[in-house]
Amino acid sequence: MNVLFEQLFHAWCPPYDPQMVPEYLRKDPVKAYGQYAFQRGFTLALALAVSCLDPEDLRQQE
Repeated sequence: MNVLFEQLFHAWCPPYDPQMVPEYLRKDPVKAYGQYAFQRGFTLALALAVSCLDPEDLRQQE
């Protein structure tokens, strides 16, 4: 794994805790943590995308 991505993963995603996932995923920790990591990554990507939008461009489309 790329060192940068590994550092970001460890900084952004906490260690697996069965209490942080829904009951139906607790028997499959790989899927549960994968889904959690995907959700966090997607949230970060959307936040970055929105922060790159120019407020002037958004006003023109209204």
